[in-house]
Amino acid sequence: MTTQFINLDDVTVRLDGHILFKNLNWEIRDDQHWAVIGPNGSGKSALMKVLSGTLPIVNGTVAYNFLKKGEAPHEHIAYVSFEEQRGVLGPEAYLQDRWNIGLGEKTTTVSDILSERGIHHTNPFVVQIPILNSRIKYRDLGFLDRRRKIVKTFGLKPLLARTLMQLSNGERRKVTIARALLKNPKLLILDNPFEGLDVRFRATLKKNLEALMKGTMRVIIVGTGREATPRGITHVLRIGDKNAISIGTRSKMLEKQRAGKSAKGGFASGGKQKKASVRKSTKKNMRPILVRMKNVNITYNQVPILRKLNWIVREGEKWALFGPNGAGKTTILSLIIGDNPQAYANDITLFGKKRGSGESIWEIKRKIGWVSPELQLYYPQDATCLDVVCSGFFDTIGLYKKCSAPQQKTARTWLKKLGLNGLAKTTFEDISEGEERLVLLARALVKNPALLVLDEPCQGLDAHNRDRVLKAVDLVCKKPATTMIYVTHRTDELPKNINNKLLLKKPASKMSPRQK
Repeated sequence: MTTQFINLDDVTVRLDGHILFKNLNWEIRDDQHWAVIGPNGSGKSALMKVLSGTLPIVNGTVAYNFLKKGEAPHEHIAYVSFEEQRGVLGPEAYLQDRWNIGLGEKTTTVSDILSERGIHHTNPFVVQIPILNSRIKYRDLGFLDRRRKIVKTFGLKPLLARTLMQLSNGERRKVTIARALLKNPKLLILDNPFEGLDVRFRATLKKNLEALMKGTMRVIIVGTGREATPRGITHVLRIGDKNAISIGTRSKMLEKQRAGKSAKGGFASGGKQKKASVRKSTKKNMRPILVRMKNVNITYNQVPILRKLNWIVREGEKWALFGPNGAGKTTILSLIIGDNPQAYANDITLFGKKRGSGESIWEIKRKIGWVSPELQLYYPQDATCLDVVCSGFFDTIGLYKKCSAPQQKTARTWLKKLGLNGLAKTTFEDISEGEERLVLLARALVKNPALLVLDEPCQGLDAHNRDRVLKAVDLVCKKPATTMIYVTHRTDELPKNINNKLLLKKPASKMSPRQK
């Protein structure tokens, strides 16, 4: 016999003055695991906030049948999302902190965050509601064994001494998922859990989730449908056009999708990514060198990140940058865009000027259009989408100068090209994770830069918006003088015009670019 786990009865959800769902009925039973699938901006995350008890409903009831008297939903529900990472970093964090942090500074480490006190008690570096009265002595007898297992499975041991600020996008996602598992919740909600992870760890995570679903913990996986759904998922809630909801068993929903009856935003049942296609550059390129790195070495906390890297990027080349989480991809980009001070201790030339020869960071940034998960993480949430795009003209994180009328027109044009013209006056915090990424891509493209640095620009996007991004990137890169460095873990996100690749390996060793 199974019983109700969570029950939503005639629930209406409002977000930013708009009704997302009206009179929603959804029953989750204690033997079910769910996938919640829908396109960007469909309201998936808002619905998960309702489930986790952090977003009030307009009317209706949400019954948590697993709670004892006096318990609150957040005590037994762990919700992992991109937004949570912002909360953990705190409002005072800024982008360059990661590269400027001193070796002797006393900051909270990954080990602290994954400690028993860090999991079960509030501290200044973890934003959560305290689940226990501090006067009550608490001891989770299985915590240490659970921690050892998770640290080993997730490969987190090399990260324990680092701070969240020092982690790559993929490493940070691993830590937040590990932290949620250490809470040993009754319900685990993972919002786009596979985004930003390398191929190997995506497979590891999927395998572990499938094993987890055989136990007592219930799991809800939220996504756009691009990632294959773990086998343990039994039911699917799909959000279609105009927030229309369809609910059914996994097999039934998959059957509908195959019959072509599903709304936009289906779910993948399996399969492999297509093989990376990198066109061979046949002509001898004698164009100007935009980026030259010679025997570059980068170390943090005595841990080598890059070792003897030699790389040349010429005008008009389109590079794909590959490598596992923590291999140094984002570090390389930080050296190029001018944020990493270790550039001055290395032999690096950008746009014909050697770093440290008197050039300003702003001279470098004027020639670069850039988007990354880190930029999305730190961008001020109260800015309107139009202001976010306009800030690309000035290379600032936030808009501090008034845009001219022609600049505003260009910004609106890019918003329209990416299907975002209706969001110009909407604040950054009021749009979905995928929509934020599209806005930042418009910011990168708005000034027609000489060098495009695109770090996982399709992360968190549904298939429709991914194709829209790739089309825009290919359009920009048709210009022979446009140069691009494109980072991704997914071969189905590669633009057609890529003709060179740099493959990084972990641990860091002597590396050289390869043309294929």
